[in-house]
Amino acid sequence: MRSSPVFPLFVSLLLFALGACKQIKTVSDPLSLDNVDELVAGCVVCHGVQEAQRGPILNGMDSWYLRDQMDKFRTGIRGANPDNRSEHLMGVGIRNIKTDLEVAYLANWFASQPSQPAIRTIKGDLQRGEELYQSRCASCHGNEGQGESHLISPSLTHLEGWYFYQQMRKFREGHRGYDPRDEGGRVMAASVQNLSDSDLRDIIAYCVESFGLEEIEKSNRIISSERSPKPF
Repeated sequence: MRSSPVFPLFVSLLLFALGACKQIKTVSDPLSLDNVDELVAGCVVCHGVQEAQRGPILNGMDSWYLRDQMDKFRTGIRGANPDNRSEHLMGVGIRNIKTDLEVAYLANWFASQPSQPAIRTIKGDLQRGEELYQSRCASCHGNEGQGESHLISPSLTHLEGWYFYQQMRKFREGHRGYDPRDEGGRVMAASVQNLSDSDLRDIIAYCVESFGLEEIEKSNRIISSERSPKPF
């Protein structure tokens, strides 16, 4: 009995479809993120809440912004300049994050964590800071520092003062926002060129006081002679 030529073709198509479905399930299955706990643990070594941390606390930051910055480190837009030591270290550390799925997971994980109170490290003239902020920053970052994603402007409400000040100086001095592909970074670098250290302190003190992180109670501060100040 001769089999119909349609039957082998049907079997081939069925096997192909089953194989394709299996492949799609493997790619999209969240269980394929077997190392997420390890990735998170690796990140919080520097981005945790310990007093000797080397990087900023990322808790509560915008997920889109965290994804954007990780992608910049992965592609070399950030982290390629050894003169910017902290970013260069991040450029090395980002190599542990291999896929877009891992980037998305980490961004969402940190964005979903509750904000942490911070020590007020930057002092300045709040009235002058408000005037400078409203005239120089509010058009992109919003009157309450809420950020505008369509302008590639992150929220400023989760930045620690020391990190905020450090990054503004790096933008001004060409250590951040120097890559032609860094659209948002180049805008920031240009916008702070004529601001002095005093101007920056006033702006940051105003932002932190008006819509920044809650100030940590002095009684909760951990002080140890074995811990050094922020190294970067």
